[in-house]
Amino acid sequence: MRNLIIRTASGLLFLAIMIGSILWNTYAFAALTCIIIIIGMFEFFNLTIPKRHLSQKTASIFIGLSGVLFFNPVTNNKFLSAFFVIVAIACLTMIWIIELYKKSEKPIENIALFILPIIYIAVPFTLMHYLNCFDPDGKFYILAFFILIWANDVGAYCFGILFGKHGKHKFFPRISPKKTWEGFAGGIITAIIASVIIAKSMLNIEIYHLIIIAITTSVFGTFGDLAESMLKRSAGVKDSGKIMPGHGGILDRFDSAIFAFPMVFVYYMILIY
Repeated sequence: MRNLIIRTASGLLFLAIMIGSILWNTYAFAALTCIIIIIGMFEFFNLTIPKRHLSQKTASIFIGLSGVLFFNPVTNNKFLSAFFVIVAIACLTMIWIIELYKKSEKPIENIALFILPIIYIAVPFTLMHYLNCFDPDGKFYILAFFILIWANDVGAYCFGILFGKHGKHKFFPRISPKKTWEGFAGGIITAIIASVIIAKSMLNIEIYHLIIIAITTSVFGTFGDLAESMLKRSAGVKDSGKIMPGHGGILDRFDSAIFAFPMVFVYYMILIY
């Protein structure tokens, strides 16, 4: 019971921070985005290369933050944006140069592990920041996206419990033995229902657009969850971190969003914006 209370309180606090920062202003969401990128990248490094490499990890994290710092419509300062680009390029070069002097047995693998979290973690949240900055309705689309993520998670869990409890139709047993096709279908159905409600109440958008976004979010969100499970299995851990009592780490909470948002962003920019 105590664990359930802690998990519930932690989850409610997380929701309050997320929704509050999205709706408050650009500064608040940018700050939260930077925090998520920093913690998420540290969690990735702890899973893959936990020892030493502090200078290269720091350089990698700054590159990850540079996108958020570069897109800065509040000050609209060209020289400041150029500075972040120059420093990011210098940091990327430094990662390679340091590896030259370390005489590592697997230098290319090490370099790849410093660059991968920039793509895996920083890019999706930079895209969110970009959308929030340059579209007046961006914050509502971001909020709608997270509602769809949460709807998919709740639907997958409930349908999995109700219809997939015997576990006969495993979705991806090698990585996640508890996932079932019933849960996967339930997540999509719940997200579609949520998208219709959102289209009617929150956004001035054609329903079919949000239905497509809901399906995209569910499918790629599920594979994002599986990808993070694969990462944790390779590291031999249950959770990516311990920052959220009862829930795990930042990567545990945003694994679905990390995979799904870039796809949703592309659809939005091509067919809606």
